[in-house]
Amino acid sequence: MKELTLHLECAGEMDCPKEIVMWNYYDHEHLIGTHYKLYDKARIIAERGDIALVYRRKRMPFLPIYAGGIAMQIMEGDTMKTYHQELGFLLEMQARFEDLPNNRCRVTVTYEINTHPIFKIFEPVFKFLFTRWFWATWHEDAPMRLRRWKVHQLGFKDFQGIDYINNKQAKPQISEIPKYEFKPPVKSLRAIRSALGEERPFVHSIELGYKEA
Repeated sequence: MKELTLHLECAGEMDCPKEIVMWNYYDHEHLIGTHYKLYDKARIIAERGDIALVYRRKRMPFLPIYAGGIAMQIMEGDTMKTYHQELGFLLEMQARFEDLPNNRCRVTVTYEINTHPIFKIFEPVFKFLFTRWFWATWHEDAPMRLRRWKVHQLGFKDFQGIDYINNKQAKPQISEIPKYEFKPPVKSLRAIRSALGEERPFVHSIELGYKEA
């Protein structure tokens, strides 16, 4: 019997280069921080270059429980492909990154599940849930992406900070902003790579760290 493909496409634009958004997708630690309302545990099982195998435990829609799943992601040019094994279904996700003028970008994400035709009746639910998921994570990620682009223009480097601030020196005149380079794998702390993974440190919280004063 021919399978049914449930398909959805969502797109958004961001005021930062596409490489910033690529970095965001490979920053696995932010799942339990930025997206603490959706995820409560993450573990990097294996990572080599832009290939990552990650365990994620997230809240199930409409249910007061969390379920774990394995995801593998890989870059092919300017497209990231991710395969999620969830509750017996294989969710195939593609994120296509495009440059726009003035250091902006567009990200187009497609979600697909190949399944038995009987699940055709759930297609509206599939589209509703994943549209809501896309925009919920998009809005949660936006402040972090914009802040990263902002501090990159000031000379910020991961685990090093900003040199002239560290050395208590005057802000230098920066004539040209270097291109942001996306170099996976993204550096992370040791806990998320351990056998236990890294769990969300709090259940309830206000939004921290990225809003302007």
